[in-house]
Amino acid sequence: MTRSGRRGAALAALAVLGLPACKRPAAPPAPAPAAPQAAAPAAPSPPAPAELEPPEPLAPRDPADTVTIKLLADARREAHVFWGRKDLGAAPLDLKRPRGSGPVDLLVVAPGSLPLHTRVFTDRDESLSLRLYSAKEATALVGWKPADAESEAQAKTDAKTEVKTDAKTDVKTGPNRVLKTRTATAPPRHRF
Repeated sequence: MTRSGRRGAALAALAVLGLPACKRPAAPPAPAPAAPQAAAPAAPSPPAPAELEPPEPLAPRDPADTVTIKLLADARREAHVFWGRKDLGAAPLDLKRPRGSGPVDLLVVAPGSLPLHTRVFTDRDESLSLRLYSAKEATALVGWKPADAESEAQAKTDAKTEVKTDAKTDVKTGPNRVLKTRTATAPPRHRF
């Protein structure tokens, strides 16, 4: 017998043996229909709109349902607290919000100080002491660098990078970059 003949015979034997295992058990017989019951009473129709009572007016909020957030800052700094575009006033101040109304993102701005972004939560009464830093004091903070340092660092990396130009392709290359310059004869591309 050839290989394909043996393989075919084996598959046929497996198919014959596997068929009884694959059969579904017979479905249980359907229950006999029950005797008809008395008709169920119809559901009452909804009342006409004129019969409905007007809703009760909402009760005023209990004072315990508000939280007070105290923002403390040096009054000499004249720090203004902003919530989005809204100026809440100069710190120190008390902010009253409904309890559980969600977080409030605040921006505190004072002359001669860096802006302070903070978030307060309305779950409970809180006091938040605002510490404002000048640019000189901020150098002691971890991870802070002045805006001028970023531009100076960029200028140093640009000076270290030598730019080589290939005359044939007019491509400027340097470490970690490939710049293609536009020739005077090429029209500008517009994307709409």
